[in-house]
Amino acid sequence: MNKLGLAPLTILAVSATLLGCAPEDEMMDAGLTLSTTMMTAATLDTGDGDGDEDDTSDDASADCGNGVVDPGEQCDFGPENSESGQCTPECTIAACGDGYLWTELEECDDGNTNNGDGCVENCKLAECGDGFVQEGVEDCDDGNDIEDDGCTTACVPATCGDGIVQEGEQCDDGNMLTGDDCPACQLAYCGDGHIHGGVEQCDDGNMESNDACVYPQCIPNVCGDGFINVGVEQCDDGNDIDDDLCTNECMLP
Repeated sequence: MNKLGLAPLTILAVSATLLGCAPEDEMMDAGLTLSTTMMTAATLDTGDGDGDEDDTSDDASADCGNGVVDPGEQCDFGPENSESGQCTPECTIAACGDGYLWTELEECDDGNTNNGDGCVENCKLAECGDGFVQEGVEDCDDGNDIEDDGCTTACVPATCGDGIVQEGEQCDDGNMLTGDDCPACQLAYCGDGHIHGGVEQCDDGNMESNDACVYPQCIPNVCGDGFINVGVEQCDDGNDIDDDLCTNECMLP
């Protein structure tokens, strides 16, 4: 294209048309000939101003590093352009996500927007508590330092036995023992199905007293305790008198 907005071939076509339509004497009076018209078209400016007629692109990248901010460049510090500086080797202002580590402001820059890797948004190194789950490293990350909200400060889900009392837990003593004061993260009680060491002799997980374990003492059901052990005893009057309606063997006389 030239400064008139016309391609050279278009000018030649127009000139040829004018020459073919106008009388020869009028062309001579105007000082126009076919040769001068073709010469004029050939000398019109074309291209993008860089001397390359076939290239209409901006050549600013070729001048990156000359210390002058040319068209298409955001910056140019000359030899000070660097991958770790404010102006990159491509003459663009350093920015998070460009893949260049600007050592003044960035901790990392992996050139992507994935917050599940080792470099999260704002070009910060991933760490537990930043609110982003680092794939293959963390199981959870809720972005806070609260221990009892389901995700601990170690970025692992809360579980019974981790020593942290979570919602739904009455206690958490940091172990999985069921014979202490806190089995299954609930306070031990008669009828929970766990024999509380030093406190209970039995615990069948119910609150019945006519079976082998008497509730609420969690002691074995024996003849003479006043509780009939169904299927084992016929009666139990809770005494040691042998000649009443229930013998000392808990049998009917």
